[in-house]
Amino acid sequence: MASPDSLPRPRPDPGAGPWGDAPEGGTRGAAEGKGAPADCAIIPLSPEGRIRHWCANAARMLGHAPEAVLGRHIQLLYPPEALAEDLPGQELEAARREGCCAVQAPRRRHDGSCFLAASVLTAVPEGAAGPGFLLLLQDLTEREQLRQELQAAQAEVARRLAELDLLRRASRGAGEERFRQVVEAAPNAMVMVNAAGQIEMVNAQAERVFGYRREEMLGQPVDMLVPAAFRAQHPKLRQAFLAKPKSRPMGAGRDLHGLRKDGSEFPVEIGLNPIETEDGPMVLSAILDLSARVQLEALLRQAQKMEAVGRLTAGVAHDFNNLLQSMMGSLELLQDRVSDDPVADELVSGSIDAALRGARLTHHLLAFSRKQVLRPSHIEIAALLRKTVAMLERTLGPNIRILAAEEAGGLHAFADPAQLEACILNLAINARDAMPRGGSLTIRAFGTRIALEDATETLQPGDYAVLAVEDTGAGIGEDILDKIFEPFFTTKNVGEGSGLGLPMVLGYARQSGGDVRIASTPGHGTRVEVLLPRIAPGRAEEPAQVKGGAQPSGRGRVLLVDDAPAVLQTLGAFLSGAGYQVTRASNGDEALRLVREGARLDCVVTDYAMPGLSGVDLLLQVTELRPELPVLVVTGYPGLGTLGDLPPHIEILRKPFLRAELLRRVAKLVANPG
Repeated sequence: MASPDSLPRPRPDPGAGPWGDAPEGGTRGAAEGKGAPADCAIIPLSPEGRIRHWCANAARMLGHAPEAVLGRHIQLLYPPEALAEDLPGQELEAARREGCCAVQAPRRRHDGSCFLAASVLTAVPEGAAGPGFLLLLQDLTEREQLRQELQAAQAEVARRLAELDLLRRASRGAGEERFRQVVEAAPNAMVMVNAAGQIEMVNAQAERVFGYRREEMLGQPVDMLVPAAFRAQHPKLRQAFLAKPKSRPMGAGRDLHGLRKDGSEFPVEIGLNPIETEDGPMVLSAILDLSARVQLEALLRQAQKMEAVGRLTAGVAHDFNNLLQSMMGSLELLQDRVSDDPVADELVSGSIDAALRGARLTHHLLAFSRKQVLRPSHIEIAALLRKTVAMLERTLGPNIRILAAEEAGGLHAFADPAQLEACILNLAINARDAMPRGGSLTIRAFGTRIALEDATETLQPGDYAVLAVEDTGAGIGEDILDKIFEPFFTTKNVGEGSGLGLPMVLGYARQSGGDVRIASTPGHGTRVEVLLPRIAPGRAEEPAQVKGGAQPSGRGRVLLVDDAPAVLQTLGAFLSGAGYQVTRASNGDEALRLVREGARLDCVVTDYAMPGLSGVDLLLQVTELRPELPVLVVTGYPGLGTLGDLPPHIEILRKPFLRAELLRRVAKLVANPG
């Protein structure tokens, strides 16, 4: 068997997000969700089982640095004996076949030591972003140790009980004290109950688990530790145990819960041990708090749900982008014909603007699933803030007073400026809606440093630029504060909000390498902070502008490939209208035949997703037949992670786009063949 290091590593996708694969960001955005236990790690994998992302928990658990494992096969996490049996391959195949593979088995750390782990390998089905796996690891060392200690404690209790029976005749008091010491030293909560259901003994761990002081529990009915929904049946179960006493788990096959002093319920696992005393039979219960395990299971379910939503979003965005491309193309061609009619020209221009707004909606959909394609650049925060505030003053109206401030010395970040403007606009509109009678909106820009002890799964240590948007509105109640970043959740009336604004902000921040923090007090307002990676001062890049007016003319022979007739027609009209000789093909097989027959071509423009021979397959075969022939791949999907690094004469253009952008890209490729 080949070692993990001997296998070739895939090249990283330059359009990928912080997970290492943009099409799978939705899962991992949710999978990186807040509140993950410290002994758990979620690791996205490629279809071959290579590591795409390495979170902080994985680094702590396994000892590998991110740069040492990204792109490597998960074989490096298995001990030698597992590799000898090809367990990694068997588990990957089982997950691929069954959808999920769950095992408890040793895993290997960087230093060579092994530990027992719970491994859940979930297959990400074939979809817009391509296949892959989601590996969930939980370090069972502490839990196994607790179970062993519990078993040892139970065994010790049984042994001491036997000793107690022998010593009771000579020294009953000394034996009871020894028994109490054993119970007190147990690692789990220990509660002893008499036949009447009254608590006779508890240990210090029981005080910590249930929140009561010892004296508050002794002599009280054990039902005080049982949720109200289970109290009615509890006496019957206790009597059934005393009728046939033997050490065994309580409620096998059922979900059991305990009740804390503060009224909160929590899942438990209980072991029962019968005790014979001079005062009658007793039941000694060993109670294990399962809150961490239940939290992990809930986190996995949420990750799977968000992955499904992300895949659906990517598919919807693809179809919608294709529709918008046909609409925008037809409208631009129509605009050429009505240019001498001012009224018609104005109507067509308004329709094009509406289509562009529709394209921005797909960006919002992709943002919350973290599958959007970002174009990060050097941003001077002060300049962007001035531009955005001027726009907000016109948008929010006279009832909203806007204040803006930036820390001295300047602030610079590396992110997508257009998406950052959209984030600020979303937050400002939410603030305006929270202040129907007017109020103040304050936007502050400042720098901060996240120390190692303050880092989280979604926010790594380092320097960040912070944009804080604060209002004096109604605020957000604690009962919904943890739901506001869920897609489509909104407190606004029907038709007034889509529920995508805040998820878009969160998705953008995390895909850019940052995060979002929020604080709110009902009746006093809300403060939302967007954190982005901070960089040293430099020349900020101006966003590219779409130029109107006359379109550039072109000369050359272009092979245009698309399975959508409307797109094929409009793009063909764009190119032929600019002076290119256009050969149209409605599928990849027809286009490949033309290339093989030696058609004289200066450039190939092909769709990405087509039935039969796809755009990727066509690209690969064209580069083998004619390596120097430029290729422009147009796509409505959010990312093309399967293409890897591309040479300069092969480019990607994402739908929808305007005619000027298509002609600019084709002219560049024709002028600079490979």
